[in-house]
Amino acid sequence: MQIRGSHVIDAPADVVFGAISDPATLMAVIPGCLGIEQVGDAYRGEIALRLPGFSGTYRTIARLTEAVRPSHGLITGEATGAFGAIGGAVMFELAESAGRTTVRYEGQLTISGPLARLDSRFAEGFAGSLIGQGLRALGTRLRGQLRDQASAPQETRV
Repeated sequence: MQIRGSHVIDAPADVVFGAISDPATLMAVIPGCLGIEQVGDAYRGEIALRLPGFSGTYRTIARLTEAVRPSHGLITGEATGAFGAIGGAVMFELAESAGRTTVRYEGQLTISGPLARLDSRFAEGFAGSLIGQGLRALGTRLRGQLRDQASAPQETRV
């Protein structure tokens, strides 16, 4: 299954890249994320997915590789649960213009087990929806953080 898309976030590329590699931020923005921790170069966690006939908790593992901060990286991973597994790799690129960052992503996912019976268009739409929700939540979170930083009193040094 192919996935691709883009989303604009009102934050500089370096801030967006940092958020993509921060477990606390990921837990806050990934839809259905129940927990996430960094273990070495991997991120392990649990995510609750609600699919018709296939709802459940999935164990996840992901790695950010081939990363060149703040321009691009490759995320590889797998989510495994009672109804099968979803694995694959997604390349993302960050392009900044006037303080806004366009996140472009493209990848290939493989579905196995009973989950593989899902209609491919439905599965692609579902994956795109989850990614879109996560990127919108990331944009909202970063916008709030940048606003808070801008309104915080600045220290004066003598």
